[in-house]
Amino acid sequence: MPKVQADDMTLRVQEVLDKFGSPPLAETPLAKKACSPTPEGVLAMIIDAMLKSRPVQHGLSQRTVNHLIEVGYHDVNKLSDSTWEERTDVLRESGYNRYREQAATNLGALAEFVQEKYDGDLNNLLQQGRAERDEVGRLVKDIKGVGDLAEELFLNNVQSVWPSMTPFVDSRSLKTADEIGIGTDVEAIYDAVQRDPMKMSRLANGLSTVRLEYRQQGISI
Repeated sequence: MPKVQADDMTLRVQEVLDKFGSPPLAETPLAKKACSPTPEGVLAMIIDAMLKSRPVQHGLSQRTVNHLIEVGYHDVNKLSDSTWEERTDVLRESGYNRYREQAATNLGALAEFVQEKYDGDLNNLLQQGRAERDEVGRLVKDIKGVGDLAEELFLNNVQSVWPSMTPFVDSRSLKTADEIGIGTDVEAIYDAVQRDPMKMSRLANGLSTVRLEYRQQGISI
């Protein structure tokens, strides 16, 4: 693709933000509380990434994330106190069936991991990773059920509250950005959002929406 002109790229970035950009956990009960790095919010972002990284229909995984938060599983103590059977029932209620048993196991392992390694707060992982994105990403993948894609989805969101992770766009969304004329220069994209970590997170999520809903052809200036 030819080099993207700065003005055109900025216009396309703004269009994605205006039409599709959404902050982390926007469709969940935590939507209004996800703008600060609370232990509950960061844990919810990991749960969100774990479920959405599986080959499951996006709407179903979103409903499941919502339900897990509704029952309080973003609280590491409540998640720790839950049984495998209880987690399985909650997932079943959401219709999350294909990977239900594996997800129930992974959620239990997540609670144990966060409690034992990070004193119940994943913000301590940021400190252990010296606030360096590559190191934080490596540590995040120590969590059972978090692979490369889940790591990227987590970084999309957590950069809004861990600014040292910015600028970041997951690899699939960066491909979408190239397809719709934004390009793949992440630093230039960051400039186009006024170097605002929350806007960068919203843009990454917006690009995911464009890809998931096959709207590439609808982005035109």
